[in-house]
Amino acid sequence: MSNAPSRLHPVPPATTSAVVEGVLARRERVRPGDRALWDRFLTLLDAGGDDPRSARLSAVLANLVGVVAFADAEDLLTTAQLAEALGERQLARLQRRAATLLDVEPGRSRAADACRRWTAADVPAEVATTCAAAAYALVLDDVESIPAATPVATVGQLLRVLAHGSVAEWRAHLGMVAASPWGPYAHELLRLAERSRSAQALAVVERTVALCRERREAAERALVARDIKECIARAGVSQRVFAAQVGTSPSRLSTYVTGAVVPSATMLLRIRRVSRRLRDRAAGELAAPRGA
Repeated sequence: MSNAPSRLHPVPPATTSAVVEGVLARRERVRPGDRALWDRFLTLLDAGGDDPRSARLSAVLANLVGVVAFADAEDLLTTAQLAEALGERQLARLQRRAATLLDVEPGRSRAADACRRWTAADVPAEVATTCAAAAYALVLDDVESIPAATPVATVGQLLRVLAHGSVAEWRAHLGMVAASPWGPYAHELLRLAERSRSAQALAVVERTVALCRERREAAERALVARDIKECIARAGVSQRVFAAQVGTSPSRLSTYVTGAVVPSATMLLRIRRVSRRLRDRAAGELAAPRGA
């Protein structure tokens, strides 16, 4: 277990140059197999110059190189700090951009190499959890828009994809899972992972399928909340009045509007029915002759 501190301290933009310097200071340790990666990294740093807008990308580039070339505890801690400073989604997008710039060797995915290290980090639990979350965020960011791949059909194919596949290949398979998280392909990947007798393969597949399901559930909760908000708006009354009409408390209705709680199917039907009734009643009052 590393002696890296378990307490994370976010890396603000003003100090991201320290991330670059920390990686450059270990240039003597670059292995022959990583020499092309290192040379490409130096070229990209020179191209970025002193433009402050490139500071974050340079830090992410350096961290990606550090994780792949050295995988020291400080590199994994820096990944966790960057995730806290930038947010998982912003970091994931910068990592994908950095990987695109670094991946100049045919058949080699540096982002995939980094993800494998992030998900197997031998560092304090808080850092390891944040690194793993960053790896999954990198793979799953906007994965729903990725074109489908040829489905994995055997245990051997699954293990090959996990051990040797690129991030682009992973995303192509997970895009199919994200499109239907409870569908046949998700179940097939889980079945193959169980048959593989590989604890790591099973853990990775279970986690990615679970994340796809969580993301879909969050999206569905947001859609239900938006539907309820629109029902109240079309009814033309306050939330307090609307709550009384559907037979719930204003505070409970507020949890439905914010998406904190998803109403039962019966309650959702009642909300829609009350909305139509109130809207129709308001329309009828407007259409009635004055003094009638």
